[in-house]
Amino acid sequence: WRDMTWQTKADNEVLKRRLWDLEKALEQAWEDKRDIREEMTRQYQELQKQTAAHSQRLEAKVKSLQEQLATRLQESQQIQETATQALAERDRTIAQLQGRLDAMEREYEKILHGSLDLVLAKMAEASQCWKEVGTPIAMEHKERLQEFGLNPLEI
Repeated sequence: WRDMTWQTKADNEVLKRRLWDLEKALEQAWEDKRDIREEMTRQYQELQKQTAAHSQRLEAKVKSLQEQLATRLQESQQIQETATQALAERDRTIAQLQGRLDAMEREYEKILHGSLDLVLAKMAEASQCWKEVGTPIAMEHKERLQEFGLNPLEI
């Protein structure tokens, strides 16, 4: 009986020791679980902060790019308007110069035709004058040639 009691006590001690080891292991597992949960929570919060910061940076960049785009579009529109105005002004200037050129051409034509008419009139007058002066002289020379017995058409 003693052996049995001693054996039971020994078994009891082993079981107590084993229970104590299991309780310690369970306690350690709970601590590990709590530590893991705390670490995961910390990492999750850090990731959320990083994500929020990154999101804010991206939103700021998008806003900046949108403002730049709006500015560039406005500048482009102003440049387009300026170019359109410059082209319209150029076209008006060309039209004015073409009108002046056409008017000058008509004036020069009038002057040229007037000058040519004057030259033709003077030539006609000179021709008439030469006919009036030249015909008697030619007749006189023709008569002299005939006096000498020469035919004026053969000379």
